[in-house]
Amino acid sequence: MNIDKNKLVLPISILIASIILGGAYYASQVNKQQSIERQQQIELEAERQEAEAKAEQEQKEYVAKRKGECYDIFFKEREKWNNVKSHIYNKEKDVCEITYENNKYNETICERKNEEKKEKTGILSLIKPTECNKYFTKEF
Repeated sequence: MNIDKNKLVLPISILIASIILGGAYYASQVNKQQSIERQQQIELEAERQEAEAKAEQEQKEYVAKRKGECYDIFFKEREKWNNVKSHIYNKEKDVCEITYENNKYNETICERKNEEKKEKTGILSLIKPTECNKYFTKEF
């Protein structure tokens, strides 16, 4: 019986050693794969942030360009007309707004029109007729 035990010790030792080595190899491969996946995630996040920064920079450059164009339009309009008062680039609407003074504006006439309307309707007009607006705006 003693001989049978000795014959089993070696195969069992080899089997246990194989399981241990296989487990260690498997664990290192799993760790390696997780490390690769983490690295890929970091690279993807960096690429995403870079793309966002690039898009933001392009948007800033576009707005700066449009503001410059608006400024040019303002001066061209100012050369043509003597009633040009101001300009502003509206980023939300992506338009250049030029404000002009209404040469037909007459405060006395507008007050009289509002009083007449109040007498007829009993309500003071909050919306003035076009000629009663002191300024008007054009979009370019």
